[in-house]
Amino acid sequence: MAVAIVPTHDTTPIDIPRWSWMVLAIALLGSYLMLQENGWLTSHWMVIHEFFHDSRHALGMPCH
Repeated sequence: MAVAIVPTHDTTPIDIPRWSWMVLAIALLGSYLMLQENGWLTSHWMVIHEFFHDSRHALGMPCH
């Protein structure tokens, strides 16, 4: 005799700590700065702009 196993779906929400949302936001901002920023945010801080510019070239991302 075959036994049917019916999966049950638990819809209990996962508790995500608040600090992890801040870490995610900082990581997304850092990723934006590293990969897309062309001077709109960092135009007054040329050292930071050049650091990100050189990092993009090191990663092989086009930026011109």
